[in-house]
Amino acid sequence: MSTAIKANPRSERISVGRRTVGSDAKAGWFFLLPFLVLALLFILYPVAQAAVMSFFDWDLLTQRATNFGLDNFVTMLGGEGLTWSATTMLTWRLPLLLVAAAAAVALAKGARDRGGLAAVVAASLVLVVLLGIHPGVDGQWNDPRFWAALQHTVEFTVVSTPLLVGLGLVMALVVNIPSRLSTVYRTAFFLPYVLPVSVVTMIWIYLLDPNRGLVVWMTDLFGIDPVDFLNSPSLALPSVILTTVWWTVGFNMVLFLAGLQDIDPHLYEAAQLDGAGRWAQFRHITLAGLQRVFLLVLVTQVVASFQVFGQIYLMTRGGPGDASLVLIQNIYETGVRDSKLGYASAQSLFLLAVILVVSLAQLRLLRKDA
Repeated sequence: MSTAIKANPRSERISVGRRTVGSDAKAGWFFLLPFLVLALLFILYPVAQAAVMSFFDWDLLTQRATNFGLDNFVTMLGGEGLTWSATTMLTWRLPLLLVAAAAAVALAKGARDRGGLAAVVAASLVLVVLLGIHPGVDGQWNDPRFWAALQHTVEFTVVSTPLLVGLGLVMALVVNIPSRLSTVYRTAFFLPYVLPVSVVTMIWIYLLDPNRGLVVWMTDLFGIDPVDFLNSPSLALPSVILTTVWWTVGFNMVLFLAGLQDIDPHLYEAAQLDGAGRWAQFRHITLAGLQRVFLLVLVTQVVASFQVFGQIYLMTRGGPGDASLVLIQNIYETGVRDSKLGYASAQSLFLLAVILVVSLAQLRLLRKDA
């Protein structure tokens, strides 16, 4: 039985029997409507509300808004006795210069997305200039705690992201090799990810305990004095990074593993026949085939790292002092503990802007058609 296919140029629809498919978007909007309603209620509305609250001194207890203006942003970003130096925060400015250089090279080669790459170059150079601003000898930031939290958040992201992405790829390559134990390895690597943050932090607090933890027992074997990792200003944040890597790297492994299994094995056979070695196969087949997965993992990992909170709060409470304080914890304490919803909203918008800029820069620089 044949099916008649008729084209209707006026409505730009294709009729197949009695069914109509094509430009009729009613069904699509019908299926999108539940998500759009939830996004409006729980994403767009809270963001808009935070944007409004950021311009007021909004008290959590009384719900009163006073003093409309930019005072919250001045408190957050401003200071007294500020100066500029070419060497200040050089370790952070050099990577930004490399990003600007990479985008400029892509522009010189005639990349398609010239407008986006030009924006990346401009934003990177602006940040390089802004990071040179710092308090002078007798100066200070209006809110030094905010800047400490921002620095620790960036440090956490810069250190943890390469570890989580790199180890996730290595683990995926290992478990992708056919063997009797591959299923065991997959389960072992992914198992920590299903644990809640409270269980993960309890495990690592016990492991790092300076009196009875497993790490102390191991250091005793080598005659090393016990180290209180979570109460050390220089080791508290690295300890949380180690915990985070152990906890979440399994998810990245699963994403990379799905990408590896999607690569056509005949490509490797053809490369072997052409005399390509393992490194050449890995570079031109494996990495090329994982380009989209790599971009997905990198962007989602950066976003997640900027929003770190649970393991920090449960393991160190941002201490000792403010040695491991991060932005989300500072926002939470400002809004809930200090009842300053307006100032907390201003910090939230700043964090949102940072995440958007970093994510868009990654998408512009790493996507295939850039």
